[in-house]
Amino acid sequence: MNTKHYFGFAGKAIKKSCNLLLAAFCCLSMLSCDVLSGVASFVNCKYEYAGLSNPGVAGINLNNISNVQNLNAASLLKLTAGIMSGSLPMSFTVNVKAVNPNASAAQIAGLDWAIDLNSSNILSGTLNDKVSIPANGGETVIPFIVQTDLLALFKNESKDNILKFVNSLLNMGDSSSNISLRIRPSVMVGGQKISTNFITLTKNVK
Repeated sequence: MNTKHYFGFAGKAIKKSCNLLLAAFCCLSMLSCDVLSGVASFVNCKYEYAGLSNPGVAGINLNNISNVQNLNAASLLKLTAGIMSGSLPMSFTVNVKAVNPNASAAQIAGLDWAIDLNSSNILSGTLNDKVSIPANGGETVIPFIVQTDLLALFKNESKDNILKFVNSLLNMGDSSSNISLRIRPSVMVGGQKISTNFITLTKNVK
């Protein structure tokens, strides 16, 4: 074997490998900077409760209604019939406004949410949708749908107490409401989910 040719070939192979490693290292470094920047933006984002949308109980649309006692006779009769039948399904969309004051966009991998009544948790869940919040004061509204059966939730409560709960829910965010919303946003870093502590949202901005 030609020793000169062999070492020349080996030298080129080593040089090529070094170049590839250097390029990979540079890409990894750039990715790490982007990830760190995204994490910093994620941590510094501000979150606010932005109101309910599409609330409904037993098939009754409660949009623009703040007190179920203001429903017409037919709707109240339907509510009463649902209570008597043992099933009162309720669904609504909770909207959370996220504001990013940072110089780089924030990427949220999802969030855990919890709804508390008199400081006790009654509903909770997880939103797994990815959300991007633009930089420099950019805003994004994050919606998540809540579905439950009120009678299953309040098995031993009277009709009046259930209706009071619905009223409180419709007015969630007001200072007089005994219902509060908590969220815990998360971000993915290296395949691992990193979350903040739970944040209690009390300000109504709708």
